Amino acid sequence: MFLKKLFFIILFAIAAVSAFGVKFDALYGIALVLLCLFVVASLADIVLLLLLRIDGGREIVSKLDLGEENIFSVSFKITRGWLKSAYLIDELPSEFRRTESNLPFNRQSSIFSCRYSVMPSRRGHFLLGSSLVYASCLGLFERRIILQPEGQEIDVYPAYSRLREKDEQVRSRQNLTMGNHKRQLPANKTEFRDIREYVKGDDIRTINWKASARTGHVMVNEYEDERSQHVINVIDCGTAMQRTFNSLSLQDHAINASLLVSYSALEKESDCVGICSYGPKGISFLPPRAGKPQFNSIMQQLYALDTEYGESDIEQLCLVIDRNVKRRSLIFLYTEIPTISVLERQLQFFKRISTRNCLVIVNCLDRELEGMADRYIKGKQKSRTHSLCVESTLAKDMVNQKQLIADTLQQNGIYCLSIHPESLSFGILSKYIELKAKRAW
Repeated sequence: MFLKKLFFIILFAIAAVSAFGVKFDALYGIALVLLCLFVVASLADIVLLLLLRIDGGREIVSKLDLGEENIFSVSFKITRGWLKSAYLIDELPSEFRRTESNLPFNRQSSIFSCRYSVMPSRRGHFLLGSSLVYASCLGLFERRIILQPEGQEIDVYPAYSRLREKDEQVRSRQNLTMGNHKRQLPANKTEFRDIREYVKGDDIRTINWKASARTGHVMVNEYEDERSQHVINVIDCGTAMQRTFNSLSLQDHAINASLLVSYSALEKESDCVGICSYGPKGISFLPPRAGKPQFNSIMQQLYALDTEYGESDIEQLCLVIDRNVKRRSLIFLYTEIPTISVLERQLQFFKRISTRNCLVIVNCLDRELEGMADRYIKGKQKSRTHSLCVESTLAKDMVNQKQLIADTLQQNGIYCLSIHPESLSFGILSKYIELKAKRAW
């Protein structure tokens, strides 16, 4: 049992009335009556709380979305006794961000329910704590009841539940901004379909000389547009990807974006999608395939990605791609290139990958750094100190280096997507749809 605020307020009021009873005898008698009523009410409140029995628990799904709002629901029903009000304290892991601690219940007859949202900031397997209900009948005391014991298991996966909705949002937004122009594009006619007789107007480069010699007529090869293309998401697992933006690491932002692109490529475009992760400890490569089982394999591999402290080996990544990627593919490389000197060390490997593939390097921007760069100019005259000038200059230099990195990659024929991490999922999907429409690979 716990004492509530109302208990002390009433007790203080009775003490005040009894204090005035020193001069007024009638008030002293009233104070005694109030004290007796207060003791009776307290005992009645304790008895009601001890007789109270409730039944219920926490209702959650087995998998949560990383970086998304997930709804938790806690409800209970009164099986014996009477209850006026109650609130909830749910013991959750520290990785589950929540704004409120004491959550009130909404009452509907004998059923009390409470809904709230949590936002996980890390992938993995978690054990939830207890759900504690603090119940009160007359408002003088409250009783703590363990509604849901600790030990309930839950997994946090990359954001998977709203993939269809996000994909439709990006596609509708692109149709609104760019328009849906149906135009004839040069086809990648690489898939052989049939051999037929030559018709006036056919491309003479498609003549099949062996078939022509065998039949005595001019025969040509007939090709059809290539339908299933290859898309590979490559994620850097090194130390540079552990920077945090909006409570999520850069690696987790990349994982969510990779899952969204994989879903869109597999479900909407029927492409073959693969996943590759590289870090100081080695490289994991999932070959591109099509179909729903491949999506499940991709989600499991993204779920299992872990932090590897050290610098990633880009040279080893080139060797793995050369050995395993046999046809031209679209490769999204999620990495962090902080300065132009780092790019100069890695540029030769990027160029080697881009010779046989369409390479898109995703290099994220930093809003906090951009705000720091403009703080000196936008600040008041009195607040423009020497230290603020130095910080602003260094921040502006780092922002300019990001732009210089993007320009250098573009000059070497490599696509570069410079975007803020919170917009990465939508930005990378827009880039994929754009390159798909242009048949860039």
